[in-house]
Amino acid sequence: MFDLSNPQKRERLLVVLAGIALCVVIVMFLPGQFKELTNLANQKKKYQEDIAELKRHARMKDEVQERLSGFTSQALPFATGSSRSTAEGGYQNWLLSQASGSGLGNIQVRGGTAPGVRDVYGKVVFTVTGEGRLDQIAEFLRRFHRTDYLHMITNVRPSPAPRNPSQFSVEIKIETLALTQVNSVHVPGANGAAIAITDEERQMLTAIRSRAILTEYVDPPPPRPAPPTPEPEPPLPEFIHAPHCVVNGIVMVNGRPQCWIYHRTEEQRYYLFEGETFTLDETRATVKKIEVGAQRIQVAAAGGVYAIRLGKSFADAEEPTYFLTGLVDANGRPWTATSTGTPRCVIVNEIEIELEDENGRKEVVSRVIARHVVAAEETFPMAEVVATVRSVEPTANQIQLEAAGVVYTIRVGRSFSEFSNE
Repeated sequence: MFDLSNPQKRERLLVVLAGIALCVVIVMFLPGQFKELTNLANQKKKYQEDIAELKRHARMKDEVQERLSGFTSQALPFATGSSRSTAEGGYQNWLLSQASGSGLGNIQVRGGTAPGVRDVYGKVVFTVTGEGRLDQIAEFLRRFHRTDYLHMITNVRPSPAPRNPSQFSVEIKIETLALTQVNSVHVPGANGAAIAITDEERQMLTAIRSRAILTEYVDPPPPRPAPPTPEPEPPLPEFIHAPHCVVNGIVMVNGRPQCWIYHRTEEQRYYLFEGETFTLDETRATVKKIEVGAQRIQVAAAGGVYAIRLGKSFADAEEPTYFLTGLVDANGRPWTATSTGTPRCVIVNEIEIELEDENGRKEVVSRVIARHVVAAEETFPMAEVVATVRSVEPTANQIQLEAAGVVYTIRVGRSFSEFSNE
């Protein structure tokens, strides 16, 4: 118990009571003040968010309004009366001009209005019908999609044309936007001018034009047979006394060419016409051709044919260098039983070259030095003379060739020193 008569104790009691009263006041009133402050902060934050949202809406409205202003030059007017009729008529004329410019025929364009949002926008539906090839329909679609306008194709329905099976009848549905903000008529490309075409689009149309979709299917032609592989030529035989057998004369006797052959080791002389034979080292040899202009003879012996020039020995016999490799058509494709046009022969001139590698090994290889594609009655250079192809005979797989006054018969795959009558 406090003694109230004691001043110090009485003051201490008053201090304690005052502290208790202050605590009671804080407990009763302070939470309310904190709550009020929190409410004020939240309300301020909400106001700031509302202001930001209003600003965003204002920006969106400006953007929408700006885009809407841009759309006014790409849309028809959403109104009644003559204004919309004029716009729809102008757009119909544009569709008609683009369809006609694409090459379509029997063109019709019909229009009508579809419902939209009242007092905001609407859409006008058009139907284009016509007849034409697939590439002409593609050209109309190309022009349509290259036009900067608020329209779109919703349906394309092609079908074979009843009066022309090689063409299509096509029906194209088109929707065009109409806006209330549009007060005047803006028809794209009212003059119907063609849209500039790119190289890629031109290639696309060319590829479509080459597809005969509506034509009757035809089986592809059978594959062309591979050209026959030339038989390997047997090696030319060697003659022991060939260096001593010399061609020492080519003359004309009674209008016929004659060759003189001197066999030194046997002291034998031969004066031979074409087709006559002689003995060379116990081998029977035949003079096949005597080329007065080229000053050489063709001799067949032991399965081989030799070309020996005047003044040369049989050791200097030349390997055949001209070959008939094949028959072709005007486009260079191998000639077959189904080929048409003028047949041509392919003549190749080869030369043998001796190559030596770094180790000293030698190898003789053939190199093509000339290739001639010649038709009948055409000429080409051959050695020292000009040869003329007299005829090209695909059925017999051979040609007739004239050179230096002599007519040769040469089969495909053979050299000019080999003849069909061997």
